[in-house]
Amino acid sequence: MPYVDVVVHTPTRSRSKRVRAKIDTGFSDGLLLSIDDYLELGLYLYESSTRPCATIAGGYRVELRAAHGLVELNGLLMPCMIYTTVFARKSLIGRSILNRFKLTLDGRRGVVELRE
Repeated sequence: MPYVDVVVHTPTRSRSKRVRAKIDTGFSDGLLLSIDDYLELGLYLYESSTRPCATIAGGYRVELRAAHGLVELNGLLMPCMIYTTVFARKSLIGRSILNRFKLTLDGRRGVVELRE
């Protein structure tokens, strides 16, 4: 499975955490954090007033919590929406962040390359 390490910051940069996120090219938005990481960072303090919905594996629709935050990847700090749901156990990184880079997945060597 392809993963990248990212540093997630609150918008005020008062808290941060290094997270290992699975690359999910089917996820069009920013970052989905595990509920534990989301709560630990206090992202509930920066939540949007809207509650987006997502379709998860099996075709089920779930309501998401969405917060403003910052993600640091490959030396680049960028604002993004950070999501979670009670069902989220692992973190996923989506295309709105990945599209800023040239992404190469080398399955034979188990290497992920990101270049601007």
